[in-house]
Amino acid sequence: MFKITIVGRPNVGKSSLFNLLVGSRRAVTAPMPGVTVDRITEEITWRGKRAMLTDTGGIGLEGLPEGEGIKKQMEQAIEEANLCIFMVDVREGLHPLDREIHSLLHRKGKPHLVAANKADSNSWEREATAFYELGMETIYPISVTQKKGIDSLMNAVFLLVEGGEPREKFQEAIPLAIVGRPNVGKSSLLNRLLGEERVVVSETPGTTRDSIEVPFSYKGHRFVLIDTAGLRRKARVDKPLEAYSITRTVESIQKSHICLLLVDAQEGPTTQDQKIAALIIKKKKACLLTISKTDLLTPETRKRMEALLQVKFHFLPPFTPIYTSAVTGKGVVQALDKAASLNKKYTSQVPTSLLNQALKEVLSRHSPILEGKRSKIYYGTQIATAPPQFLLFANVSQGIPSSYRRYLERCLIQHLGLEGIPIKLTFKPRR
Repeated sequence: MFKITIVGRPNVGKSSLFNLLVGSRRAVTAPMPGVTVDRITEEITWRGKRAMLTDTGGIGLEGLPEGEGIKKQMEQAIEEANLCIFMVDVREGLHPLDREIHSLLHRKGKPHLVAANKADSNSWEREATAFYELGMETIYPISVTQKKGIDSLMNAVFLLVEGGEPREKFQEAIPLAIVGRPNVGKSSLLNRLLGEERVVVSETPGTTRDSIEVPFSYKGHRFVLIDTAGLRRKARVDKPLEAYSITRTVESIQKSHICLLLVDAQEGPTTQDQKIAALIIKKKKACLLTISKTDLLTPETRKRMEALLQVKFHFLPPFTPIYTSAVTGKGVVQALDKAASLNKKYTSQVPTSLLNQALKEVLSRHSPILEGKRSKIYYGTQIATAPPQFLLFANVSQGIPSSYRRYLERCLIQHLGLEGIPIKLTFKPRR
């Protein structure tokens, strides 16, 4: 599909324009440089035409720890683009960094349009003429906050857009979220999976601030890999930007099928790791427990790690952890194979006859007791997938003990071959 990339120096309004065109607050925005670290891509439609739109970080942030990585991400996005929207700030005038970016676009041979943002009034629109010095035939004064000039800009953009096949839809692929505490190696693992530096990796905690979604194919399976911000204890979250990043991570867990939970091999499982695993289970997502940085483990420490994992994550379905290393590539293929296998179960449709046969076997051993009387479950049917949800008809639908619900879930998972994924049970009185 036709690819459009938004470029410009920090705080000229790139992410705000991106969010406006996408139609949601997809990219994090804040009045400080360096908020956008990794490039974010979404499909947009403008008057019947489709394109892929990419937001990038600003150039000129070499003073930040991740500044060089941000620049590389922007250059890669320019390389992949068919057209660039070059954003400038009309209130600050032509800046030396604007000239540097313009020179870069010319060296890359990329067609581009200049959008002069923050032209909130007629007087500011007149100031946009200063940018004709760049040698462009047309400058597009816009105000993202007031939604002024956006039609003219996007009409000009889409005059150049060629038709293309739509991107693989998110719901048709396997949404695989990589989650964990800060600095456990989430971004490094994603880069290893893709074979390129798709996201910035830094030893500075909190480098990943937004959830980055990347389509990816493997052995005939289509994935959407989601790199997320690290989840810290609430007591340690003291910045609005970090709080918003955590909200986006929770949203990413919600729309995933499989959550690849990374645990640092050197630090071992922590209380925060347990809380993240509990959140995954609460959201009814399949949890793929993965140990990162295992190139640093010895046979003795690995043995201790295995025993500790079984104790710390006793509330998870029975699991075999996957040991990975982003440095050596160990375990990466195994993680993808396991994720594809879990997703097949997560989206499976169980035949009604098989479900009721399993119910009959389970109930013959142990039926629910309610107020001293044995309750009856007559039959069941599957009403949804991702995760599998079963509607069970009984003589009562309220008051069934939670302990029996858990017992019934465990037994049905085992009988139906759904090991490793959660299921939902809903009870309804038979009329």
